[in-house]
Amino acid sequence: MKNLGGYAEVVSDMEYELALKIEYTPDKIVFNGPIKGKYLESHLLSNGINNIDRIEEAKYICEIAKKYPDHQIKTGIRVNFDIDAGYTSRFGIDINNLKEIFELLKSNNVEVNGLHCHMSRARGIDAWKLRANTMLKLVENYKLYDIDYISLGSGMFGKMDPELKAQFPLDAPDYDLYAEEVISLFAKFYKDKDKKPILFTEPGTTLVSKYVDFLAKIIGVKNIRGKDFVLLNCSFHNLGETSQMKNLPIRIFKNEVDIKHVNNANFVGYTCLEQDVIYRKYTGEISNDDYVLFGNVGGYSLVDKPPFIMPDYPMIMLDNEDIQLIKRKENFSDIFKTFVFEE
Repeated sequence: MKNLGGYAEVVSDMEYELALKIEYTPDKIVFNGPIKGKYLESHLLSNGINNIDRIEEAKYICEIAKKYPDHQIKTGIRVNFDIDAGYTSRFGIDINNLKEIFELLKSNNVEVNGLHCHMSRARGIDAWKLRANTMLKLVENYKLYDIDYISLGSGMFGKMDPELKAQFPLDAPDYDLYAEEVISLFAKFYKDKDKKPILFTEPGTTLVSKYVDFLAKIIGVKNIRGKDFVLLNCSFHNLGETSQMKNLPIRIFKNEVDIKHVNNANFVGYTCLEQDVIYRKYTGEISNDDYVLFGNVGGYSLVDKPPFIMPDYPMIMLDNEDIQLIKRKENFSDIFKTFVFEE
């Protein structure tokens, strides 16, 4: 993504260090999140992109501006407004409180150079048009015609296998439709403006989910009071949040030995938790040592795996016929080396 012009979006000092490690410069790092650490000051002094999440952060940035009066400190603001998603987001500054934030920053010579929003659970076109129109109204209301960027955050549908897409209740838009219905609003608004800001989106999970798979092995099959269960050597922690809401697309590579027929079987994982169900109502023939390839497991599946029951699995990258190990399998030491054991 960096080679294609993408920026790094981080929400903690740890992620900031990762962005630096893979050679992003501060001007190509977007610092979001409710709690920022020691890197915020140097990030602002290096002309990095920052979005204020709360009033305390705004006050802290004002203190940085006082500390360095010869440096023009710039920051963006994450705004929070209702897009009829059925919940109240905890992130950002309520747009009803924006005037207070603008006055505070201006009185301390801090320049507002961007607006950011990020709403979850609202992937439809109407919700995206609402967020776009609201951002443009804020630009007009606060005369923000010189800002450097507007960020619409994430929350788009990405590419999905047909098996997964069919489980969603609405016709999922594609990238072209988002652009046609949403980005066109900005093109029209800025058509005759002298300065045209960068328009950001943050489609991390949207982009990566389709291109990460997980390969698991069938360990055993059992029937309990007429209910079939298929045990795999992974858990729901390996497969991400979507696996708990939908059936992920699967391909089964068959062993063809000691074949069993299962009906409405649940595929279950290795943990001691009853909720460790990773596929539901499978009907067909399977065998021990069959392999199951789960699709659309990108996004948070890798980092959401806790150090629970078993270490995590390795990760490889396939590039045509080239196979590259990009994360080795974890071991006992990886999990427990931070603990202090009694001698």
